[in-house]
Amino acid sequence: MRPRLGAQNGWRIVGLSLTIVGLCLAFIFWRSGWTDEGLSTAMRVTARNSFVWFIAAFSASPLAGFLPSAVTRWQLANRRYLGVSFALCHLIHGGTILAQAARTGGDSLAGRTHDVIGGSVIYGFIVFMLVTSFPAPAAWVGRRTWTTVHTMGGYLLCLSFLSSYGGRALENPAFLPQALAIVLVLSLRLVRRFTNRRVVSSV
Repeated sequence: MRPRLGAQNGWRIVGLSLTIVGLCLAFIFWRSGWTDEGLSTAMRVTARNSFVWFIAAFSASPLAGFLPSAVTRWQLANRRYLGVSFALCHLIHGGTILAQAARTGGDSLAGRTHDVIGGSVIYGFIVFMLVTSFPAPAAWVGRRTWTTVHTMGGYLLCLSFLSSYGGRALENPAFLPQALAIVLVLSLRLVRRFTNRRVVSSV
């Protein structure tokens, strides 16, 4: 039986995301080996892969509000699993960064103190958001803390992707679609948040 678009597909989404990343990494290292070129390619591919899952999760709520359809209802129903897929894929991306740093004796991170600190903060949010995507940890931290950290983490990640792809887009038009996608999603989120508050405050 084919699943309804409005239904949850749950862990099959997570399995699909990990399968895609695994196949990509297997091909990259089969072709290039455990080399600087292979690791650099793996970093780029895993970053782009996790970006897709992030956009899918972060845009779920505003798209369901502005463009209600079977597809956006499915997206919203599976937002948790899209987010888990992003978190796991981005942790794999972080692993490729650490692997390259280990291979170069830390030279790949030399002179990038601000990036290391900022990245550590972002990954701290990702780990917290991933762990509290499960019922027991979410109940333990409480609804207010869960909402605050997930909201802050989502916008922080959005700004991080915008900084990364926006800067690249200024030099290379190939990154323009990613930059425009993050600007569009961020705009929709902010408009949705603002209009919701106006409705609430006017009641």
